Amino acid sequence: MDASHLFTAALRLQSPWKVGSVDFRDADGGRQELHIMIVFEPGARFHCPETGCREDACPVHDRRGRVWRHPDFFRYEAFIHAAMPRVTCPEHGVRTVPAPWARPGSGFTLLFEAWAVEMARHLPAGTLAGQLDETGTRLWRFVARYVDEARRLEDYMGVEAIGIDGTGRRGRNCITVVADLVEHDVINVTPGKDPATVERFSRDFMDHNGVPEYARPVACDMSLGLRKGIREHLPHARRIVDRFHVARHADEAVDKAGKTEGRSDPLLKRTKCLWLRNGESLAELQVEAKRNLTGQRLKTGRACRMREVLQDICTDGRTPSEAWVRLHRLCSWMMHSRLEPMKDFARMIRRHFAEIVAYFGHPYTNAVLEGADGVIRNVKRRARGFRDVDHSATMIYLTCGRLDLKAVTTTT
Repeated sequence: MDASHLFTAALRLQSPWKVGSVDFRDADGGRQELHIMIVFEPGARFHCPETGCREDACPVHDRRGRVWRHPDFFRYEAFIHAAMPRVTCPEHGVRTVPAPWARPGSGFTLLFEAWAVEMARHLPAGTLAGQLDETGTRLWRFVARYVDEARRLEDYMGVEAIGIDGTGRRGRNCITVVADLVEHDVINVTPGKDPATVERFSRDFMDHNGVPEYARPVACDMSLGLRKGIREHLPHARRIVDRFHVARHADEAVDKAGKTEGRSDPLLKRTKCLWLRNGESLAELQVEAKRNLTGQRLKTGRACRMREVLQDICTDGRTPSEAWVRLHRLCSWMMHSRLEPMKDFARMIRRHFAEIVAYFGHPYTNAVLEGADGVIRNVKRRARGFRDVDHSATMIYLTCGRLDLKAVTTTT
């Protein structure tokens, strides 16, 4: 078997297409490139490319040369050349026959695009472009296209438990991520963190057969904008304040108490990690240091004990009624502690008391989003240089969504 027959079989070409020649050519920088010339058999006729046309034996009118980038052959960049035929259709006139190995208008083969989309899950677009010696814009264009196509195939019928979480600072870099808490995948990414954010999600949800009225438990943070949006666009939802957000606010309150007391007490210098980390995550010397500081009757020590009581409630609370009683006692303790950061934290809990207690009846959390948060932060770092939020959203869908990319990256 000669090289032409071998590459014809490797590229899965079907009659009348076949590989006419294969050769290596010198390129810039002293490297070599593999160039594969695809031809069609003399006298071949082709089906008219217009949708619905029944002409399947149109004669060739003329040919137009095209080049496509193909996956590297070992360490050589590979290119496919073909003189694409234009056929004369009695109904539609002269039309160009599409290449079976590439999308119309693309400068890459289907196999190259499928491979690059998979690599884009793991590499920044700039790094991938550098490795392939292609521009990031060209790569990004078809990666975004495949992600959009895969999203169109998503079906959210039956999705009832969702989590909504904002990430990033306020402004143009703030985005809101919505996840299916049962399937543990991201289903929507939208800019902002206000009522309009939930409205945009609701419209996108309905476009994928989702029913906003079926969304019952909705895990979210304490943002007033998200609360208003949920109330207006998810009418039957029961808001559940995610326990991870409650714990985060508790950490911030303890940190403020430590900073306030640390201004007048040198014992608290460089002890932040002792108060904000759990005992099992501390080294033996750190545990001993924390024990010694606790015996000094420090205000920060009291704040830390309140934080630990809250953790016990979140971990051991078995019923909403039990959690209600224990949280009520904790808030009373904090309000009488004469620690302003802890009193502010207690007031916040009381403002959202019913939504926090709701967790113990419906133990849904944004753990999937918290777990994905590190991935999202990495995606945003990888997305430096992207021109808008849509680029970051596409990368989040690609890495954190369960998109069926195989359904759209067809290589046959």
